[in-house]
Amino acid sequence: MRPSNQDRVLARPEIGLWVVADGMGGHAGGAQASRLACEAVEEAVGHGMPLEDAFEVAHARVRDAQSKASSLADMGTTLVAVLEREQAYDLAWVGDSRAYRYRASNGQFECLSQDHNLAGRLVRNGSITIEQARSHPHRHILTDCIGQRVGLPTVESHAHEWQAGDRLLLCSDGLSGELPDEEIAQWLTSIRSPKAVTEKLIHRALEAGGRDNISLIVLDAPVG
Repeated sequence: MRPSNQDRVLARPEIGLWVVADGMGGHAGGAQASRLACEAVEEAVGHGMPLEDAFEVAHARVRDAQSKASSLADMGTTLVAVLEREQAYDLAWVGDSRAYRYRASNGQFECLSQDHNLAGRLVRNGSITIEQARSHPHRHILTDCIGQRVGLPTVESHAHEWQAGDRLLLCSDGLSGELPDEEIAQWLTSIRSPKAVTEKLIHRALEAGGRDNISLIVLDAPVG
C-alpha cells in the first residue's frame, strides 16, 4: 500500500555480510538514510571493522547528511545485519527490524533481536505481552535508530555459532508487523528452499494487508 519503498537490502556473500534496513523521514529522506547506512556498513566491514563499530559509522554518515540538507533533518533508518565468520556469525541491530532463528537440531524458533520501539520497551518491563505489542498504538515509535538526533543509538550485538540445519531470517517490520511469529515459523521451518520460503512469506504478508514494504533475507547455515 505504500507509494514508495524506503527499505534497503544488502547481500554481499563474498564477505559474508547481509543487511536489511527500513528508512523513515519522508520518501527522499527514508530511502537515502537506508542507502547511506547500508553503504557505510559495507565499507566499514570491508575495512575489517566489527559489525557494531560499522553501525556507528553508519550513524555518523547519516548524521552528516542530515547536517548538509534541512530537507533530510528527520531521516533515519533501522538496521539488522549478519556478518559471517566461517562457522560463526555476528548479529547486530538497531530499531525494530528483526532477526529470527530456526534451529533444526532441537526445533527451536526464536526472535534473536528485541524491538527498539515503545511497544518493545513495554514488553521488556512486563507492562504488556508480545501479542499486545503487535497492535499497540505506539509500536511504530522507535526509541533508537540510525540517524537519531539526540544521543547515540543503542546498538545491540551478539556472537553466535552456526549449527547444522540453522536458518536465519532478517526482516523489516513490513513482514513481522503483518504475520504473527507462529506463522513465520510455520513457513520458515516447512519450506526447504530459501528462495521459496522468501516468496511465500512475502505473499502471505501481502495477503495479510501489505501496509508497509516487505524486505527480508533468509540464510541457511553453511554446509560442512
